[in-house]
Amino acid sequence: MPRPLHRVPRVPLALAGMGAAAPAAAAGSPVQCMLWFTLGVVVAIALVMIVSSRVLRERVAPRSAWLPYAGSAVGVLAAGVLLAFWMPWLGLALALPAAVWGLWLVDRMARRMRRLLDERDHARAEAKRAKQDSERDPLTGALNRGAWHQRLEQLTENHREDNGQAKPLSVLFFDIDLFKLINDSLGHGVGDDCLKAVSRTVGEELRGGDVLGRVGGEEFAVVLPGARRIHAIAVAERIRTAVQTRCHTVGEEVVELTVSIGAAEYLGADEALESLIERADRAMYTAKDSGRNMVVADAATPAAAN
Repeated sequence: MPRPLHRVPRVPLALAGMGAAAPAAAAGSPVQCMLWFTLGVVVAIALVMIVSSRVLRERVAPRSAWLPYAGSAVGVLAAGVLLAFWMPWLGLALALPAAVWGLWLVDRMARRMRRLLDERDHARAEAKRAKQDSERDPLTGALNRGAWHQRLEQLTENHREDNGQAKPLSVLFFDIDLFKLINDSLGHGVGDDCLKAVSRTVGEELRGGDVLGRVGGEEFAVVLPGARRIHAIAVAERIRTAVQTRCHTVGEEVVELTVSIGAAEYLGADEALESLIERADRAMYTAKDSGRNMVVADAATPAAAN
């Protein structure tokens, strides 16, 4: 009796044939390689946007810009995987615009971030410039009285040796001799030029860490970090000589400027800053009363220096 013939189901055979053909097609199709690569780019961009959402915030990348793209990337990925083995050209046609869209969004966010960083740097620079301007005398460019006193406080607090003792520090006070006579006889314009000339000349004689300030009409002060009394006297003499030599003529006027200088050394943490300033100021007036154009130093020095 003949054996019955068994019919082989067509659907499983068809699926098996497609499954066997798919790897071969995938391995040899440049279009499919391009599709997988493009899908990878789309997904990578979407993941970067999602992960970076906390950093980007609304100001850099509003959700209205990147959230639709992230949703679209999911759809493009699903469609691309389904079309990769049967219609890779169609999958590639869907993936390429999504990749271009994502790259455009990345470029726009990068430009926006650079612009925000530039704005931040500009704002910081403006704030720093405004602070510096508020600390400066507009005529001479030296520190104003408040800023100079603040720098003196900082230097006396921060300049400490390893053993806790204060480092040497001295202060000079000086003003322009017979300045009122110059103002009254030659005018305030020439007087302003004299103030600028003296400030510029003194600044050229100071070290990088020294602090020059204009503390009154024609009165200036200098902080000399690290300078003992004898060193302060040497700096004061150098300043006095420089002003007498270089400020003989200001503009077209012969003014023969000179300065009287008082010096005082900081006695340490036990001395109030007002006392230090008063001693330097008093020494300056002693120089003026003794004939002007000279240096007088207060005799007091720290106990450790004696």
